[in-house]
Amino acid sequence: MAGRRKKVAEKDYDALIKTSEEKIKKLTEDIKTERIHLKMLKKDKARYDEQMAEEAEIKKKAEIVQMIANSGKSMDEIKAFLEGKSLKK
Repeated sequence: MAGRRKKVAEKDYDALIKTSEEKIKKLTEDIKTERIHLKMLKKDKARYDEQMAEEAEIKKKAEIVQMIANSGKSMDEIKAFLEGKSLKK
């Protein structure tokens, strides 16, 4: 006994196929655009992180300079301190 075939509804299959293909094309283009956008975001984040690290280093150095200036010590005293020597006689 032969199996029964499923009846297929009457539709405008050519139009439906065309619409589906257009949707797939549009989605593919959207994916490509979003991948480009993602790549740019990753590059920008890397540059931003680098910039933040540089700014933190500059801020740290400025704080050190300010502490040295506020210490009231002479350059010779500061150099000796940093070298681990004592200027006391």
